[in-house]
Amino acid sequence: MTPSGKPARYELTIVLLLALFWGCVGLNRFSIGLIFPFIVPEFHLAGWQVGLLISGTSITWAVSSWIGGYLSDRHGRRRILLPAVGFVGVMTGAMGGAWDFLSMFIVRDLLGIGDGVGWAVGQATINEASASSRKSINQGVFTVGYTLIGVGVGSYVITWLTGFGGWRLAFPVVGAITLVILIALFAFMQEPQKRASQEADWRRALGLLKDPSIVAITVAGCAALTWLQIFVGFNPLFLTKIRGFSFAETGIIASIWGFSGAAGQILIPLASEHFGRRPAAFVSAGVSAAALTLYVLGGYDIWTMRILAGLCGLCGFGLLPIVLATCVSEMVSDEIRGAALGMTNFFGVLIGTTLMPLVGGLLSDHVEFGTVLGLAAIADIVVAISILQVRETAPRIPSSKPNSTERPAPAPSAGT
Repeated sequence: MTPSGKPARYELTIVLLLALFWGCVGLNRFSIGLIFPFIVPEFHLAGWQVGLLISGTSITWAVSSWIGGYLSDRHGRRRILLPAVGFVGVMTGAMGGAWDFLSMFIVRDLLGIGDGVGWAVGQATINEASASSRKSINQGVFTVGYTLIGVGVGSYVITWLTGFGGWRLAFPVVGAITLVILIALFAFMQEPQKRASQEADWRRALGLLKDPSIVAITVAGCAALTWLQIFVGFNPLFLTKIRGFSFAETGIIASIWGFSGAAGQILIPLASEHFGRRPAAFVSAGVSAAALTLYVLGGYDIWTMRILAGLCGLCGFGLLPIVLATCVSEMVSDEIRGAALGMTNFFGVLIGTTLMPLVGGLLSDHVEFGTVLGLAAIADIVVAISILQVRETAPRIPSSKPNSTERPAPAPSAGT
């Protein structure tokens, strides 16, 4: 039985369905980078416009993640999540109808509303449906959907669909798949048992920023999302414009990055269960930074680039569920978990996937794309430094057990 009193098969099914949904979110996010070689000349885009399209879902994602998490704490996960999933499907399909920069930007901004709610409420749902020994693994599986489907499989799918019927065909197909997942969730998903308090207060989550560990994990989240979005947006342009690889070769390198990342999002959280959240994230960030530096500066052949992209993806993606979900979930109480995940994600998305891609786009008007990719390596270094300031939360690590001298800080009262 799960902590919510439901059969164990419910835990497995809800994790898989939400991972599939998150894979569709990965497709609508990642595919914009893959089609840049086509829409940059078609829409006559400048570098700053490229940056805005990368971050086009991010402002609304940031706000809706916090608000959606808060509302789900008060009104239930199911009634907040399911409408968001449907909205993601509709707006993903609408991307195929964009005719210029402004229309694509508006559609992606609207899309971010559903994406943001999906992150906070999806992670909170999985946390509450999972046995304590499987929380980090299941939250990693959820995140794997983004990487395995959105990046790994998506690189092949979007490339093939674009070659078969043009880039406009890809998005309605992804949107339709998302709506099929909505139907399955509607039929299967149940509301978790009521928590001790349904009177969640967003000020309690905001008050957690007084906790140094929460501040440090929020900084690490900002940097981790910077790594992700800079690579997603500018790697295809770096490979095609600077290194001279074909569109097909670029898709293969990107898919290896994604498939390796999917493996990392299982292996790194699993390692963190035994060795601790901090050591696992610290080592992963350092390896990812080193691999990406060689990837940008080495001038290697395609096989070496594939290996470096795989190593970068394995470690860079592998630390994401730890930094963005598991540590946050383990630091807070049940009644504010959704709001806390939304709050930390708010800052991560605002800086990592909104501001930094725009900075990268502006830089790309003045420097080459390899220099822009260097921002992602710097972001990995920031993750490594920040994670050392976070208290250990892994249940199996002695320093995180209740008899430790270093205890998780209690949630502040609503008046703080």
